[in-house]
Amino acid sequence: MDNLDNFKQFVRNNPTFANFIKNGTMTWQKFYELYDMYGEDSSIWNEYKKTEKTTINDIIKIAKNIDIDKLQDGVNSISKAIGLFGELFTNNKTEDIYEPRAIYKRFDD
Repeated sequence: MDNLDNFKQFVRNNPTFANFIKNGTMTWQKFYELYDMYGEDSSIWNEYKKTEKTTINDIIKIAKNIDIDKLQDGVNSISKAIGLFGELFTNNKTEDIYEPRAIYKRFDD
């Protein structure tokens, strides 16, 4: 199991591998087999280790997919929640403190 533990550490050091799993081009089994055959220092890993740079076009594509109405609803919900928490804390500070009536006194005293 030492080789498997080494592979897990190798994957932790290269988080871009998860992108290939998510998009379906690789599986963890295939990555492990490559690791077992070639080791960590092989040039085979170069295509998987390269980092993806975010371009302006990528940002524009992401921005086009954002639903403005849902975003506004989310912001409104967060704003309401913050307002409610604020009211809870301010109401506790301004309330009159209850002072119990002495036991030996009556209501008309």
